[in-house]
Amino acid sequence: MTDIVEEIRRRWRCPKCGTGDPYINEHSFTGSGLSRLLNWQAYTYIAVTCRHCGYTEFYNKEILTGKKDTLMQILDLLFGR
Repeated sequence: MTDIVEEIRRRWRCPKCGTGDPYINEHSFTGSGLSRLLNWQAYTYIAVTCRHCGYTEFYNKEILTGKKDTLMQILDLLFGR
C-alpha cells in the first residue's frame, strides 16, 4: 500500500481549501448480512483528510490496487457475495 500512499501524498489537493497536506489512513468496514453477523471487515478504504480544514475523502482500496484481498477472495468462494 505504500506506493498508493506515496502517490496520493504527491498528487492530492484538498478540493475544499486547496492545500496539499493530507493525513492518510486505512479503514475497514463490515458489509451487511453474513459479514456483519460474523464481523468480517469486507470493505477496505483509504481515507485522505486535509490537515488544514478536515475535509475527508474515501477511496476504495480494492479499486486503487486493482486486486482483492486474498482472505476476502477465499471467503467469497466459500460463502458468496
